[in-house]
Amino acid sequence: MLNNWFNILTKNKEINNIIIGESKKVLELKFLIEKVAPSESTVLVLGETGTGKELVAQALHMSSKR
Repeated sequence: MLNNWFNILTKNKEINNIIIGESKKVLELKFLIEKVAPSESTVLVLGETGTGKELVAQALHMSSKR
C-alpha cells in the first residue's frame, strides 16, 4: 500500500525498478535518492557489506543528469 502511494509521488521510475521494498525506511531512502539525484554534488554512500550500497549508487546514477 505505501509502495503504491510512493510510486505515484515518485517521478523517476528508475528508482522503483532498482530498489524494491515497501518498508518505511526503504521509502525514505527512495525519496532521499530522488531529492539528491538532480544536484551536482558528489554523493558518498557508506554502509556495511551487503547493505545495498551498489544499488543506491546505481539508482542515483540512473536518476541523475550526469
